[in-house]
Amino acid sequence: MAGKEHLALACFIAPALAVYSLFLLGPVLGSFFYSLTNWNGFYQTMDFVGLKNFVNLGSDKVFMKAIRNTLVFTLFVVVIQNALAVPLAVALDSKIRGKQLLRTLFFVPAVLSPLVVGYTWMYIYEPQDGVLNTLLRVLGLSGWEQTWLGDPQFALYSIVAMAVWQFAGYSMIIYLANLQTIPADLYEAADIDGASGWQRFRSVTFPLLAPSVTINVVLSSIGTLKAFDIIFVTTKGGPYYATETMTTLLYSTAFTKGSFGYGTAIGVVMFLFVFVISLAQILLLRRREVHG
Repeated sequence: MAGKEHLALACFIAPALAVYSLFLLGPVLGSFFYSLTNWNGFYQTMDFVGLKNFVNLGSDKVFMKAIRNTLVFTLFVVVIQNALAVPLAVALDSKIRGKQLLRTLFFVPAVLSPLVVGYTWMYIYEPQDGVLNTLLRVLGLSGWEQTWLGDPQFALYSIVAMAVWQFAGYSMIIYLANLQTIPADLYEAADIDGASGWQRFRSVTFPLLAPSVTINVVLSSIGTLKAFDIIFVTTKGGPYYATETMTTLLYSTAFTKGSFGYGTAIGVVMFLFVFVISLAQILLLRRREVHG
């Protein structure tokens, strides 16, 4: 009987395993192989070069700048996005009027295509007649006007603002769902003890938000480390590599310059970055959940 049950379970698992192997596992293993070659992506001929691509990455100044930009972009987006999402969730979990409408408005950007978001913000950031610079002029702050996406000093942080605007509402919804699972009697006990609003948040709310903090930090980190569309449509990695990330460099190397093997090596390094950072976050944040 046990053998028949195992066979039945295997029959159910087999289709999912086949799809997973075909569309995920196979390409991943193929990427590791191509990263060890000098394939240009167009012809079948290729030479095995071993770790040469990875050695060259170590001395590639553009790649090193792309790593720095990727990490800075990820750090700023993750921190700011979650720092905004928590108070938004707390506010919309209260008894304020119109909170259902506000929840929808904050969440809507998350369902928009990154291309739509990119083109919209390009209009906002437009140097001459863009919404932001026009508003600064109206407020008498013309000295603050910038070429937001064209100045290497501001370009990366301008894209950070775009990413935060798009996904802060997504993180807010996850925090909001967690807030609604916190027992009301804990707040009642805090009120009896004379706790202030800040003390209630610090001692009750925030510790019990640990599961959603783990989810949001890991998801936003993975999404930001792999961000491509919003950067490519706005700056394509410029100006002067100021917004070049591992994803945009991978694309330009493999598909514009025709160095598919070298570009795949960048993809392998990016995969390792995402894996290590995500694993470290899960281990550290889960520990906080257990002790919280």
